[in-house]
Amino acid sequence: MFYSNAHTHSTWCDGKNTLQEMAQAALQLQMTDLGFTSHSYAPFDPGCLGVIDEGAYQRAVAQLKAELAGQLEIQCGLEWDYFSPQLASGYDYFIGSVHYFEPREGIYASVDESPESFQKTLVTWFSGDFLEMAEAYYRLVVRHIKENEPLIVGHFDLIQKFNDQLGYINAGNQKAYAEIARQALAEVCQMIKGYGGLVEINTGGMSRGWTKNPYPADFLLTDLYQRQTPVMITSDSHETKTLNYQFQETKELLQKIGFTESWQLYQGQFQPIQWT
Repeated sequence: MFYSNAHTHSTWCDGKNTLQEMAQAALQLQMTDLGFTSHSYAPFDPGCLGVIDEGAYQRAVAQLKAELAGQLEIQCGLEWDYFSPQLASGYDYFIGSVHYFEPREGIYASVDESPESFQKTLVTWFSGDFLEMAEAYYRLVVRHIKENEPLIVGHFDLIQKFNDQLGYINAGNQKAYAEIARQALAEVCQMIKGYGGLVEINTGGMSRGWTKNPYPADFLLTDLYQRQTPVMITSDSHETKTLNYQFQETKELLQKIGFTESWQLYQGQFQPIQWT
């Protein structure tokens, strides 16, 4: 049983549906809990500004939580991008994510906006050297977790989102890329072990047709299992129809690797749920 989705967007950021519509979809799926995680404010990205008025967002989630008391447990979280300005207090939890490369001359290049923008950044910022780009990305991921200790590590290897379309991970660099990613994951696993964090297994790239597998990639899932790192299946849902996208299939994938449980938001708290 999947009781919840803890990575959920709405019209408060770049989602397609309102808080109320997402909650009703969760109830229809017989979920007991739902965690909202709108994007943090990103004034440098006109394509996805995130939550501009955090207080109003928190009040709207609190009002919905009160309206659905006894039907659906609701938590107010935030997907915290590393480069967002200082956040308001009062959130139940954070997902720590990196969506942009280190800015250059005040310009922020997105990791996941589109294949076209990704390719442009690869060529103009990194001279076509994907390994250099990967190192830059994973440095930020490690820095985010080290500095901010978010409860959930968001889509760890988001940088491979457009590989099926662009083929920048190939026979010539695949081994070197894997070592970069694995080293960063080892550091992240060690850090979250110290404060009780989780790594999400995110199906959002699949639901939007960009990837065939969840984040992180299979070889990183094996590392997570071997390091006994707690994981949580999420859908990074931006619309009602993807709240539990490929959850069962992802569970089966994790079971093949050796996992016997995943963490879920259940009865108002994050806890491990054993699989039967």
